[in-house]
Amino acid sequence: MSDGNRSLNLFFSKNNFLGSFNSIDQVPENQLPECCFVGRSNVGKSSIINAITKSKKLAKTSKTPGRTQSINLFKINEKLNIVDLPGYGYAKISKVKRDDLANLIESYIINRKNLQQIFVLIDCKVGIKDTDIDIFDMISESNKQFSIILTKIDKCAISFIKSQNESLISLMKNYQSSFKKIFSTSSNKNIGIIDIQKNVFNLSKIK
Repeated sequence: MSDGNRSLNLFFSKNNFLGSFNSIDQVPENQLPECCFVGRSNVGKSSIINAITKSKKLAKTSKTPGRTQSINLFKINEKLNIVDLPGYGYAKISKVKRDDLANLIESYIINRKNLQQIFVLIDCKVGIKDTDIDIFDMISESNKQFSIILTKIDKCAISFIKSQNESLISLMKNYQSSFKKIFSTSSNKNIGIIDIQKNVFNLSKIK
């Protein structure tokens, strides 16, 4: 492991959970640069956060979709915040609950002033769904910046991963003012994690 990788791992290993919040008004204002992770239920948000922070338990993972139903806030090395947002698009909860979670996500993304970067997670096996496009549209309309994390690529053939990337790049032509880049990742195989670490670390330098 290179010294740079060790430094990144050390930076992210200094972390703590600040709490779980059911409205934007409850989330503490510590003025640190902030990034958030959002995606459909069971896309692997918590697993990616744990891979970034080199922790198996910082973000709670579950094999049952729809478990994250609040804004979960983590502080990293006293320098930046990471947020795990609720999953969207899970059919086995009531429509009222789905609408509440969608409103919570939208309220956070639009109103959180120190939010510097949004990571939208897409399961490589599943690809883009209408609910993902709704998220892209909402982020774009709120004048925020987002990147895409393609997850679980270890479960896909190289040719399929390439084709998913090409489809995403084509779609992102519609979001040129807000889209930044695509990360191809696997939390199980630790693929692409360091690239996300570098991207998030750079946010800590924003004044």
